[in-house]
Amino acid sequence: MNTSFKTNITGAFEQKDEYDTSVLHVETMHALVQATGYIKYKADPWERIFFRGQNKIHESLRPSLYRGIQTENVQGSRHAWINQIVKQLSDSEGVFHNIPEYAHEPLLQHYGLKTTWLDLVDNIWVALWFAVNRSFSVGKYNEFLHFEERTPLFPEEYGYILLIRVDENKRAAPRKGMIVGKDTETIDLRVAVPSIFLRPHAQHGLLFRRRGNDSTRALDYISTVEGIIRFDLKKGLDWLGRGSMHSVRSLFPPPHFDHGYRILLNHDLSDKKHGCIHHICA
Repeated sequence: MNTSFKTNITGAFEQKDEYDTSVLHVETMHALVQATGYIKYKADPWERIFFRGQNKIHESLRPSLYRGIQTENVQGSRHAWINQIVKQLSDSEGVFHNIPEYAHEPLLQHYGLKTTWLDLVDNIWVALWFAVNRSFSVGKYNEFLHFEERTPLFPEEYGYILLIRVDENKRAAPRKGMIVGKDTETIDLRVAVPSIFLRPHAQHGLLFRRRGNDSTRALDYISTVEGIIRFDLKKGLDWLGRGSMHSVRSLFPPPHFDHGYRILLNHDLSDKKHGCIHHICA
């Protein structure tokens, strides 16, 4: 963790996790909000802090396209694959013609493809949802994805919210929905993509990646983690509640409501070896 929570937050204390990483354990929803606010307040003027909810933490923070690889040669072949899929969709689907080219790959990440981008949110409740739910996938290409609420069976079961730091260069040429800095680039799909693609709007969806190109890009984004907040799973479930706005159906709108999702489901990708459009709750 890059930033230590050196402040008095009632109902919170620092601990070490299984990887000997410092986490801030919060015991109340007020401590959760105060801790996230503290990191935002401590950020430099050219930095932004966003959230990533996870039901466990890992030693690394890799985008899905880079998982399981170690060399630049493999990285380059995977870049070629996602570029081919993006071109195939943008050439054949008219709806992509009204979306800026830089938004195509992160949009497809939101619907299931493996890309160079990682999902973020700017809403603490959506981050909380992803921390207290888990997913399972089946099928030849893991195309059928199911979400279910985690059940606290043991005392030490936790949810985590990663606080991700991205940077912004105010002198960069403006692009709709983009935050571009020296080290990272971030896209707000609610701004860059029309709401016929409903899912990113429902999830308050942003994505980010380390700066780079098709030759080389950092395989691991762990250096962007500014802090990790941990909470008891049972308490997290209670804080979130069971309102319909927090349901799978709300955060992953069915294709009947998500017109863009319906278009993607009807498109047959030429090569599915590194991911495909997910069928949610199927």
